Formats: sequence, structure tokens, C-alpha cells
Amino acid sequence: MEQSSSMYKFASIGEMAETTTQLLALNLQYKASLGARRSHATGLERVEQVVLQQARDYLADVREGFVLSVRTTQVTKRSEIQFLLDRVLLDWTQLSRELGLSDEEGNAPVAEQGGQPPAIERLREQLLAFSMAAIAFGQLPRLSADQITFPYSYSHPPTYSDIPAPDSPGETLVRIEELEQMIWQVMASDLQELLKHRYGALRRTYGFFEVSACMARKESERFGIKKRKGGLFS
Repeated sequence: MEQSSSMYKFASIGEMAETTTQLLALNLQYKASLGARRSHATGLERVEQVVLQQARDYLADVREGFVLSVRTTQVTKRSEIQFLLDRVLLDWTQLSRELGLSDEEGNAPVAEQGGQPPAIERLREQLLAFSMAAIAFGQLPRLSADQITFPYSYSHPPTYSDIPAPDSPGETLVRIEELEQMIWQVMASDLQELLKHRYGALRRTYGFFEVSACMARKESERFGIKKRKGGLFS
């Protein structure tokens, strides 16, 4: 049962990534263009906000999975250890509360009404989310040209080979934070401005969800999981 649940969670992450890619592609094609002047902001439709919120929720799981997975033995630079400690220690306080491991003072689990301690959230989904993200980071530079749909690629054929995979925990966390920031900015900012001033981060974010969707499609077929007939925008 647990294995089946994990496989379907894997497939659902793939569907989220595919829908997010479709949304970004449509918005880039119809709401922005390279070199164009800023147009009046139209705002995202409610359905688009829902899709992007799902992407943010997934990235929150990725971050938690990273925090739970990183080990000091993976870090060789003193400055990187300090960088990770600053981020992880701050995150762990919040993460501990979210998982029901302790109260705000770090003592025993907080009891719910009725005297029963809260149920501790299972960690499988966060670790699965981070594992998928880590593989996506590694696969992104090798995604074949026929699978790349980013509307404003400068190279012909298109490629993501210039986007290196992070090779340390610090670099991985920086990429996770960039994804979180970009999804928030897509929700809150003018897409034309992001394309003009944050082109690289926007392209890396698009590519991350694109390669995640491709990876999940391929592996879901191997698992024998039936794919949905169409995405949100197809």
C-alpha cells in the first residue's frame, strides 16, 4: 500500500510540473515578449493562482526534504557550512513545529484538545519531493532539444546545457530558494518585467518544471500508472 501511494504521489508531482510548465508557456507566449514594452498588468486568473500555489506547496516539500537529508559530511567549505547552518537552523524550528515534533519552547509534543498529542506528519512525501528535485537538477542540462519548449531560447536547437547541475548542498539550496522566489514573483509580479530583468532565473525555473514533467511521464509509464488524458490547458 505504501509503495503504491508513493508511486501515485510521484505521478501527481509530474502532473503538477506539467501543468505548471503549460501555464508558464502560455503566459510567456501571450503576455510577454523579449524587448517589448511593459503592458498593463492583467493579473492571473484564479485557476492560474491555484496551479502556482500547488507548485509552491511542492517546493516547500522539496525544501523540507533537503533540510532532512543534508549532512555536514557533504560540505567541504567552512563558508558553505555557515550558510547552510543559517538556513537549516531557521528552517528546522519551523519544520519541527509543522511536523508536531515539539512546542515552541522545544519541549514535549503539544497536546491537542482532549489531552492527545497531535499526529506526527509522515516524512516520506518530503523526501520523495526532494529526491525528484535533485534528479531534475541533474537531468536539466541533458534534456534533449525536442523536449524543450521554453518560448525564448537563444540557441538553435534549444538547450539547457548551460545550466549546470548544483554540485554541493549550498548550491542546491540556492537553486531551491530561486525556484521558490520565482514562483512567488510569477504570482505577484508583471511577467514582462521578469522576462526582461530575471530572464535567467525564469528560464531555470521553467526548465526545472519541464524536466520534472518529462521525467515523471517516462517513469510513470514504466510503473504502469495511467496518465491523465489531458492537462489543465490542453
